[in-house]
Amino acid sequence: MAHLLLVTHEHIGPKMAGPGIRAWEIARAVARHGFSVILATPYPELSDSEGLQVVGFSWDDPFSLEQWLHKTDVVMAIGPLLSRLVHWLGKPIEQPVIADLYDISQIEQILLFACSGSYFSMLVDILIEDSLVYLSQGDFFVCATERQRDFWLGTLWMAGRFNVSTLSIAPEQWIATVPMGLPDVPPEWTGPVLKGVIPGIGPQDKVVLWMGGLWEWTDPLTLAAAIEQVLVYRRDVRWVFGALHHYDDRVVPRMSKAARFLERCQEAGWLERYVFFLDWIPYAQRGAYLLEADVGIGLHDQPFESRYAIRARSLDYLWASLPCVLSAGDEMADLLGVHGLAVIVPPKDSRAVADALLRWLDSPVSRLELEQRTSSLRDALRWSVAVGPIVEFLKHPHLAPDAHRARGRIPGLIRLRRENDELRRENDELRRENDELRQENQRLQTYLEAARKGRGARLLNGIYRIFGKTFLQ
Repeated sequence: MAHLLLVTHEHIGPKMAGPGIRAWEIARAVARHGFSVILATPYPELSDSEGLQVVGFSWDDPFSLEQWLHKTDVVMAIGPLLSRLVHWLGKPIEQPVIADLYDISQIEQILLFACSGSYFSMLVDILIEDSLVYLSQGDFFVCATERQRDFWLGTLWMAGRFNVSTLSIAPEQWIATVPMGLPDVPPEWTGPVLKGVIPGIGPQDKVVLWMGGLWEWTDPLTLAAAIEQVLVYRRDVRWVFGALHHYDDRVVPRMSKAARFLERCQEAGWLERYVFFLDWIPYAQRGAYLLEADVGIGLHDQPFESRYAIRARSLDYLWASLPCVLSAGDEMADLLGVHGLAVIVPPKDSRAVADALLRWLDSPVSRLELEQRTSSLRDALRWSVAVGPIVEFLKHPHLAPDAHRARGRIPGLIRLRRENDELRRENDELRRENDELRQENQRLQTYLEAARKGRGARLLNGIYRIFGKTFLQ
């Protein structure tokens, strides 16, 4: 049986975000199929389980990961992380590689840089170069939805991976869909965690739960307008957010959308009265929060990001049969709408959001009925089923038919990145020096202006302070 090394950049611990959840659940599900799995992370906080070993590595020490590379037959990671590993190691990975393309992070990164005001002209070039590295490195590709599959088939063509050898094999042997999955067992009730527990939330209050944090592509500001409208009709509703920010600034920076929503809540006097922020719901305990909530919600306002997104938190609502309100745009929202678990609302439409929330709150549907509506979908998305394509690849791991040619491009891409990085460093240094010269010029202009007004002595003293050492040489 093949040994799998699955590498993630995220925490594997009590608190996990989407990429960490996917790595953890895939590793566990593959191990249950009888394979030996090593899950490597810079932040190992969970212990091993049957067939699964959780290990740590440090970005300051390449050998900390190389030691595990020597003990494995197949390597798996999300695309951008594979590129980072290749640049870090300074060479292609030798073993067969599974590239997980479930998260089209390029869209998110451009949005983050644009919203932070730090966008720079070379960003897209760097993202393209990164993509070329992991698309050249991969031997088997997995994504999460059919839309993503079409997206990645286009990029694989542009990366030169469509050729006689790859087109001669069955498509599912080269790129397959591994959806974001659900635990095989339903959530368990472990006692109250919200109502009558959190000050300000009474036992009879209705809870609208936003799982996860607030990112630049989410839309809490439309929710703020909807909250105002709902409060006109009902004062027993409480909005609970799993978090305001990501729990680790080293992994995900703080978002401006979160700050703006927090400011809106403070101005309206909603904090700790109608709106509550938790400190990131622990992954193992999320079932209790989902079962106690009355409605789930997730709003997004970036149509292009939504088209290819996979929302881990929408899967939570499905897992717990929690009725929800979701923005239109992504495939999972469409599925939950078709199965009657979600009311789908247009982006940025606060009236539609308020109406949908009131519909669920005023005419609640039993969890049992919702569970029956969605049973077939939940069965299809169980992790033990979802990892099927990965399991099949591990039974007969192999390099892609064009692996030698594709990997042959990687050393050139590594050299190009190093040259570009050096040019950027030189450019940054020149920009810094130019800024200093500009400041000195502004000071000199100030003294010259003073001279024109008859203050010659001050001018000479000022010029001496700026250029005195040069004059004395």
